[in-house]
Amino acid sequence: MVGQVTTSAWLGVDRQGRGYGTEAGAGLLTLAFDHLGATAALAEVFQGNHSSQGVSRKLGYEHDGISVDARDGEAVVSDRLRLTLQRWRQHQRRAVTVEGLDGCRASFGV
Repeated sequence: MVGQVTTSAWLGVDRQGRGYGTEAGAGLLTLAFDHLGATAALAEVFQGNHSSQGVSRKLGYEHDGISVDARDGEAVVSDRLRLTLQRWRQHQRRAVTVEGLDGCRASFGV
């Protein structure tokens, strides 16, 4: 078992700036780190997506390189981000409650 999760999210423009992305990310990371035994979370964010970059920083992700992919026939550069369990535990965050995990634990491979 590698112990890493890859996260991604999409939030409509009309829903951005209200804290939903940060709240959803905190919930996902709480599940991964505190309940599923993850040791790191990985993500990629387009360099021009300043909102998503901000959410990632709030959650404690750190820069871990870049990736280059094709989008509509053009090269697009994304920042690779990484959040370790150690950094997650040091980061201040709101309390998150996870319920009903036992019934679906096998779906996560644990």
